[in-house]
Amino acid sequence: MTILLINGSPRKTGNTATLGDRLLTNLPYRTIHLADHQLNFVQDYRDTAHPQQDLTDDYEALMAQFAQATDIVLGTPVYWYGMTGQLKVFMDRWFDSFTNDFPFASKRLYLLVVGADEPTTKDTGITQAVQESCDWLQMDFQGTATVTADGPTDVAKMAELPASVRRLRDILQQHQA
Repeated sequence: MTILLINGSPRKTGNTATLGDRLLTNLPYRTIHLADHQLNFVQDYRDTAHPQQDLTDDYEALMAQFAQATDIVLGTPVYWYGMTGQLKVFMDRWFDSFTNDFPFASKRLYLLVVGADEPTTKDTGITQAVQESCDWLQMDFQGTATVTADGPTDVAKMAELPASVRRLRDILQQHQA
């Protein structure tokens, strides 16, 4: 069983990445920082002879790692009341993979959301987008953990992680047993 942490934040060592690392402490996992990769916007080629695929960026290499994982942890800070552009573009490209019969079904997906100003209110749209995507792709959405953090080291300084994070960790540990 493999866990893949996909950090959608432009900060590779910020609160979102730190939350993912703390969630997955002592569990075997790999991390992808989307900020390290070139991702093109999705193109809709359904009405053309062009295949629904773009081989000019890093997406296919990222999805090769995605394919190897049983558990996927998506992490994003709240940017303008939604997920980061990096994560949104990555998820938009799932249409390419779906069209080409990528094996999404039965993967377990977890969502981490970090925000400074009422993130538990602002995570609603993010959670809904991820949950609906999971339903459509037949992935098993395990839930959202939301953390309030503003300063660059707030998550690292937390003596104890919030209950929503501990709940996701318990679920992950059960699946790893």
